[in-house]
Amino acid sequence: MSGTEASAKTSRARIAVVGGGIIGLSVARELSRRGHMVTVFDPASPDRSTSWAAAGMIAPAYEVMIHGGGAGTPLARLCYESAALWTGFARDLACESGMPVGYRAAPTFALARTIDENDRLAGLAATLADAGHRFAWHGTAEVRDRLGVSAKVQSVLELPDDHQVDNRRVLQAFRRYGEQGGFRMERRAVSSRDDLGDRFDAIVWSRGTRETGVEALVKGQALALQPVPGLPAEVLRFGSGYIVPKADRVVIGATSEETFAHSGVRADTTQALRDAAIAVLPELRHAPVLETWAGLRPKRAGGLPVIGELAPGEFVAAAHHRNGILLAPATASRIADMVEGDAEAEGAFSPHRLQASYN
Repeated sequence: MSGTEASAKTSRARIAVVGGGIIGLSVARELSRRGHMVTVFDPASPDRSTSWAAAGMIAPAYEVMIHGGGAGTPLARLCYESAALWTGFARDLACESGMPVGYRAAPTFALARTIDENDRLAGLAATLADAGHRFAWHGTAEVRDRLGVSAKVQSVLELPDDHQVDNRRVLQAFRRYGEQGGFRMERRAVSSRDDLGDRFDAIVWSRGTRETGVEALVKGQALALQPVPGLPAEVLRFGSGYIVPKADRVVIGATSEETFAHSGVRADTTQALRDAAIAVLPELRHAPVLETWAGLRPKRAGGLPVIGELAPGEFVAAAHHRNGILLAPATASRIADMVEGDAEAEGAFSPHRLQASYN
């Protein structure tokens, strides 16, 4: 906040959060819990957000492999920091809202189907070992009996720190928290500070737009199957694919399309995702399709989120790409600290950083 305004740390500040996905709602809740008066602005319902379309994976280890650069990069450290917060974050949100959020601390199993995928898992294991993070190799015969995976699986790496939550239940819980007085929701668009007049002491931009550092929208297509007997309770990852069991559905995904003709679902694409999942977990062939969908993930160059102060009294928490669910607790805490004047943005995530880097 600017020096001419009342300190958010010592007074009850009026704060606008623009964007009603999981990042915006997490920031709003954190600021509300600290005693501030928060209003969330979004023209759409949370069930139309990127967060609703996600699979709910909390996967710091697998992200180390996807992004590269090692476990010591700013993003990798943030992922592990946030993942460690999720147990308490989920427990408190469920308690405050009176609604379950489907948090599961069961490990994720990363599967290799090819020599190249096996090499990538071996590289991930070496990286995790160097950083002191947990992992465990399993024999394929053991895992086939336990999980029911196919003979196509050549190696299996257990990732004990990679968990999941039901992202749709989390959004419902946030909505209930707001309805119970945690924060106000206004269903309208806000494109600039001028739209809000002088009603607020600070603004947090949490939507995927260019002014918040978002430089691309990446399309992801996915589907959900009806649960059937014999499916494992753990998340399975293979290449860019995943199988994520929920209480009422099994999420199969996902594409990552940086160029696309339209934002809708292609039947051939979702069928290919289903076929790939069945090739890994044959029991899924008995599972009917419940729904298909496509979502647009906001991305910054280099894939790093934007978390920091944009201008006096204006902050950004956006461009989390695939990791909005994972990074929600740490982002909320960091932004709230910045609003209260207790922290500065890490350089890698600053809104003023023009070129993102993992180094």
